[in-house]
Formats: sequence, structure tokens, C-alpha cells
Amino acid sequence: MISPYFLSKGPLAVNWHMVERCNYSCKFCFSKFGEIPELCRDIEKSKTLIRKLRMNNIEKINFTGGEPLLCSNLGELVRYAKSIGMVTSIVTNGYYITEDIGKNFLSDYGKYLDWIGISLDSGNEEVELQLGRGYGDHVIRVIKAVKLIRDTQPHVGIKINTVVTKLNWKEDMHKIIKKIRPDRWKVFQLKIVDGINEEASSLAIKKEEFKFFTKRHADLNPVDEDEEMMRGSYLMIDPNGRFYDEKTQKNNPRKSLVNISFERAVDNLKFDFERFKLRGGIYQWKRI
Repeated sequence: MISPYFLSKGPLAVNWHMVERCNYSCKFCFSKFGEIPELCRDIEKSKTLIRKLRMNNIEKINFTGGEPLLCSNLGELVRYAKSIGMVTSIVTNGYYITEDIGKNFLSDYGKYLDWIGISLDSGNEEVELQLGRGYGDHVIRVIKAVKLIRDTQPHVGIKINTVVTKLNWKEDMHKIIKKIRPDRWKVFQLKIVDGINEEASSLAIKKEEFKFFTKRHADLNPVDEDEEMMRGSYLMIDPNGRFYDEKTQKNNPRKSLVNISFERAVDNLKFDFERFKLRGGIYQWKRI
């Protein structure tokens, strides 16, 4: 059954944080859920989740994490989502998009992808290392990953995601962004979530500092999201297939969408559709 509430709002996107597992240790990461079962290990249950989303006006699915490429079923789930008419995207740190590993994934499943989002916070390897983003070679890995995607799957849109912190808010990223030439560049003010990533508080910046960064790069047309704009403007699902918001992330009382109706799964969920639109959540999603 289609939820009248969600159907009336317009096309929606959901972020499925498939895994908490990641090969990086970013200091500001807020994708933390504790040791809960990963639904993506069961491909049929995962397909049920995706199908229920599509039946309830969710048109775009972002497979994210953690690092989604650590889920062995990712490719098949991307293919399934595309087969039932969804816009598909993965959000990755780019580490596994290489000639020896990622090329096979792109060859097998790239045709079913609309977007690939890659995290890049700085053009300086040392800054990324200080943030916990990689091992001192993250920038060059991102550059190579983007080239590989463009060479093998030119239809896929490239999105760069940048978190602005104390370590990079004064940085001029024109050179690296112009080199990569993303189809979409999103910049986020570091968000501290109670009970999740308070240890990164020393990296937090003021709204004025975030505005300094966005103003400096205005000619590159970044899609900027400050702390306030992010609050309640994302539909998020945890690794166990449960909708969650900031207040329920650690102690989620909901059940997996696989086992209950959509209406029950989103009951009392804090989601602001108007803020979702204001932050540019609806754009030219479809690429293929």
C-alpha cells in the first residue's frame, strides 16, 4: 500500500547505510550504529526492502555506509533497484574503485548506476590523513577513481562530497575541483550528533566560517548544507533496514521495513520535506 503522506509530498530519495564497516577511520563519521545485523547479507530480504521503498514514492536510493563496496551483494542490489525503476547511486570513499578491484564492479554493474558520490575534503593529502580519511594517498586515489569511472562508464554522474572542518575551512579547493570536474559538488558543515561523534567536536566550525568557504568557491556552484539545513532533511535507513533519525539512531525502537508496513516503519519519523527541497534534494537525478 502506498503511504498517502509520502505520496503527497513528491519524489523522494533515501540513504541506506548498508554497513557500518569501513576501511577508513574518519574522525567525524556519524554513520555509527553499533553491532546490529546487516540486512545486505541477505539478498532476498534486501530486495524486499528496496521494493517496498519503490512502492511508496521513493524514487532514488543512495547505497552508502560505512563503505558500501564492502557489501558483497551491492552490485546485485544496484541492478535490482534499477530494474524496478529507481534512480541509483553509491556513496563511497573511492578506495576500492581501482584498476585491479573496482574495474570489475564497474564492468558488471556500472550500466545500472546513475551516480557515484566520492568523499574528498581537501586537495592536501596531509589534511585528509589528519581527518582519518585514508592513509596519505586519498587525493590521488580519488583522482584515479574518477578517471576510471569516466573512461569506463561515461554516463555515470560524478558527485564530490566535502565536509568542511577546522582543518580545511580556509582552504582554496579550486585547483582540485577544477581538475576533477564533478557534475555535482556538495559541501557540508561538519555536523556533531549527540551520542555519535562528539569526539570530533574540536573540528567543528562556526556558520560564519562555513559561509567563508562556500563564498570563496561560489563560482564553482557548490551545493552547500549547513548544520541547520541538514537537520531532519534526510530519509535514512540503518544496516538492519530500519528508518531512523538523530534521536533514534543509537536506540532505534523501529522494526525493519522488511517485516512491517511502510506506514509503521516511518511512524513518528522526523523528516522535513520542505527542508529536503530547500537543500537541493531534488535535482536531475536520472542519468540512464
